[in-house]
Amino acid sequence: MGRVRIAVARLVLAGFLPVLLLASAIDRPVYAADRFPLALKDDRGVTVRLAAPPRRIVSLAPSLTEIVFLLGRDGSLVGDTRFCNVPPAPSGLPKIGGVSDPDTERIVALSPDLVLCTTDGNPREKVRALEEMGIPCFAVAPQDLEAVFTAIERLGALLGAADRGRAEAGALRRRARLAHPPLRDVEMPAALFVVSTAPIIAAGAGTFMDELVRLAGGRNAAARFSGRYPRLSVEELVAARPDLIFVAGMAGVERFPPEVTRWKEVPAFRDGAVITLDGDLVTRPGPRLVDALERVSAAFADWRASAASRPKTPAAGAGGGR
Repeated sequence: MGRVRIAVARLVLAGFLPVLLLASAIDRPVYAADRFPLALKDDRGVTVRLAAPPRRIVSLAPSLTEIVFLLGRDGSLVGDTRFCNVPPAPSGLPKIGGVSDPDTERIVALSPDLVLCTTDGNPREKVRALEEMGIPCFAVAPQDLEAVFTAIERLGALLGAADRGRAEAGALRRRARLAHPPLRDVEMPAALFVVSTAPIIAAGAGTFMDELVRLAGGRNAAARFSGRYPRLSVEELVAARPDLIFVAGMAGVERFPPEVTRWKEVPAFRDGAVITLDGDLVTRPGPRLVDALERVSAAFADWRASAASRPKTPAAGAGGGR
């Protein structure tokens, strides 16, 4: 241990301690303290360097805006997209366009010292154009709930709110664990997460909604179909026989057509187990995904309580046997 201290002391004298600390921060999954100047690699593999905590931030995605507010750095937010509606931002906050069509001229006019973006929705060429003009862009691409928590920690470090990021991510992790306690010897309901009711489009394997169903103790009835968002025929919906159907409520996705819900071979239709959730809540890779997990878990608990008092019928079958 003494040799390590001597080595660190030599690095301090040689001016290499910032490099040592940076390597340590990148290797660790938790970012514990604010250290500037800071260099942090984003999910594209691009190293973003900041001399000080950013004072003018532009967000190019609703999930990122929500994280900025969660970290208490909304006072530095100078622009976001027209889809950023949670929490309600001050009416005077400039809108820079949408997720897929941000206006680079508007962004540049806001003189940001950091732009937060995603690799999934924001056009690469527009992000690249901003970087060529000397504007640092940090991109995230969380693909599961744990990656969302890690993104909150990383953005906390990047925005000069590392302690806040660590605390908020920890609180969300604890809530997520409580929302999916170990379940033994219970039925695992088959659930379908629908993002469109006409045509019927469901969330398949590898999506956030698929993870919500599995973490909450259910089975994704659309996992058997190919693609992340398979389009289902009525016959395929009937064959999947979901016990519950969650509808990601968005404009035009409020309800199924009557010719679909008449199929009582679908347990969810027969038992009235069709639940509408806020579409933004279940599709945005941000902190409110934990709210969605809690609601899905509660719906499964209600289904189990109802199923326990309901006589089994050939149409219903056993939740774990289909």
